[in-house]
Amino acid sequence: MKNKTKIYFIGRKQGIGTRRYRLSHLENRRRFESIGLQDARESIVQTRWLKSANVIWVRVRPEHTTDKQRHVIDRRLKHIRDQTPIINDISVFDNYDCKDISFKIWEEHSISCPAFMNIDLDEVHKNFEKVVLDISKFVDDHKIIFLRTNNETASLGMHTITADSKKEDMVEALNSLIVRCHEQKRLRSSTRILATQFIDSIDQSEYQDLYRFHVLFGKVLSFYAVTSKKNVFHNIDMDDEDIDRFIYLNERLCTMMESIKKEVLNAVRVLGCNLGAIEFFLVRGRPIFIELNPMWGGHASINGFGNDKMQSHLNENRKNLERRIPNIYNFMDRRSYYKKLYEVIHDHVNNNNHS
Repeated sequence: MKNKTKIYFIGRKQGIGTRRYRLSHLENRRRFESIGLQDARESIVQTRWLKSANVIWVRVRPEHTTDKQRHVIDRRLKHIRDQTPIINDISVFDNYDCKDISFKIWEEHSISCPAFMNIDLDEVHKNFEKVVLDISKFVDDHKIIFLRTNNETASLGMHTITADSKKEDMVEALNSLIVRCHEQKRLRSSTRILATQFIDSIDQSEYQDLYRFHVLFGKVLSFYAVTSKKNVFHNIDMDDEDIDRFIYLNERLCTMMESIKKEVLNAVRVLGCNLGAIEFFLVRGRPIFIELNPMWGGHASINGFGNDKMQSHLNENRKNLERRIPNIYNFMDRRSYYKKLYEVIHDHVNNNNHS
């Protein structure tokens, strides 16, 4: 039998300072994840000791991670990263945390993503009117854009600007972001202002459909689609009126997953990441990537898909629906899901152990 894999967790709340030897305080721990790790104990176990680890998992919530915290983590990994596999090394943090950097990397590798424009704070202070004019031209090109910070989540620091927006609305949004950006830069120096293209649905359905794949070491762990008539939405916004669309999208996704899997895995790989939830739109059957989240722990992971009515429908009709959308129930069976995740880590470490 293969040796057990020893995994060490490090982040803002574990693996550093007085918590470096403790087995608790895992950052962004998902529901049933700890039980899943226990269930996988024949293959993989947590260790207190960094130097005895066969694999290290950097667990941080990017939007709350400061430059100082990154430096502390990096200092602990500095002398061991060439010897031990690291899941999402802190050295690639900006690649996924900063949307403009993600987009630039994807563009360089001919991977589709929204059009974007960086807005330099120094340029804003020197020539405010020119920056406003540049944003106006960007709106003319794309009709709808998001004016936002480059490294916040959950629609924070995001403003929607359309061809019908008044100049005063654009100026107000820009001024708001200037203040927000200066505040954020004190702790997170990579914060910038960014304009991004809004990717619109082309199927005349009124819906915005968003796709998410969870990837680990070049394998797809899970995948699903969510949908809403809102331009900016979250999983919890889905309700019983969206059920038919949700089932249709996920049933279709199960049949086409193999045809887009290579593109999805490549989009994760070029960012230097080996774990993450990558989100994208589908336009004419091909992905347009928008972000990679290194830790998934949102509403779907905790409660399920949509609001209470939608969750009840999925639970009550599981017998009939599981054959049509097995991807959804795979993700909802959290205990077995996280057991599988840790077993995939174990298999990767063992299969790539050249010592």
